[in-house]
Amino acid sequence: MAWRNSLSKSMQELRIHLCQTSAGSKGVRDFIVANYAEMKKANPHFPILIRECAGTEASLTARYDFGAEKSVNVQGATTGAVQQQLEQLILAGQSMPKSGE
Repeated sequence: MAWRNSLSKSMQELRIHLCQTSAGSKGVRDFIVANYAEMKKANPHFPILIRECAGTEASLTARYDFGAEKSVNVQGATTGAVQQQLEQLILAGQSMPKSGE
């Protein structure tokens, strides 16, 4: 699970938007339950913001250096698909310019 260690190296912040009850957000909820503790353990100072709101479509938003953001919709995705989308956001961040901070 090397992707967990790459979070803080490739992005500045990860925001996860989801609905607490909808079936479309179930994969994201399951992903958080299965992976949040390990992600925080590997990246203790990295901000992982979980935003819950009734009726919200599930999405992942990565903020990179220089304020660049990329968002992907994971509405209806399985836990594995959510992980794949997060890995793609990590890969995108590795190719972006870094601020040096």
